[in-house]
Amino acid sequence: MHVRWSHETPRPESDLVVFLHGFGADENDLVPLGNSFDDRYTIASVQAPKKLPEHFGGYCWFPISTELEANGQDIVTPVKQLDDWVQSVASDYRSVSLLGFSQGMAMATSLMRMRSGAYATIIGLSGFVVDATGTPELQSLFQDDQVAATKQPFFWGYDPGDPIVASDRIAETGAWLRPRVKLEERTYNGIGHGIHPQEIAHFMTFLNEHM
Repeated sequence: MHVRWSHETPRPESDLVVFLHGFGADENDLVPLGNSFDDRYTIASVQAPKKLPEHFGGYCWFPISTELEANGQDIVTPVKQLDDWVQSVASDYRSVSLLGFSQGMAMATSLMRMRSGAYATIIGLSGFVVDATGTPELQSLFQDDQVAATKQPFFWGYDPGDPIVASDRIAETGAWLRPRVKLEERTYNGIGHGIHPQEIAHFMTFLNEHM
């Protein structure tokens, strides 16, 4: 994995927050968010593995249609690779949290579904949850019953009028999250497919309260 770190060496006394960017971005895209985190945190911003054609630019975690539909089989390998990397560094830190934007939220929730209870918090911004229907390998990876039993602290922020994540996908995501996680759900009308300063303040309060 290509990773941009806030600190060059592991800091066992710190809490690791893994940034997962969206479709068409790279590991630099979310780095400015790191300015909101104090020194108790180490930030690791991970680049997705699949390079997009030049007319798109950037990288993606898995191919998607304009309706955010994906072949479940295309998700299996990147989810496994990302999980392997997170587990390889997790023991170097006091705790691990995930912050995913857009497609990065799909990856963050997928990691949670693989290892219920492994993460201190998860922050999902303007994203969605992967539909494992029809993909037996994903269904065997995901332990959704254990997620529901663990009640993972989860912050979910989004604009109900998001021009990228359609209202039906937002509704599906909410229907999946609400009965399974300890959810702080906040809406930000008018921010589009982006991240608002007020949203940053809200998820930082959430994160600090759960550390």
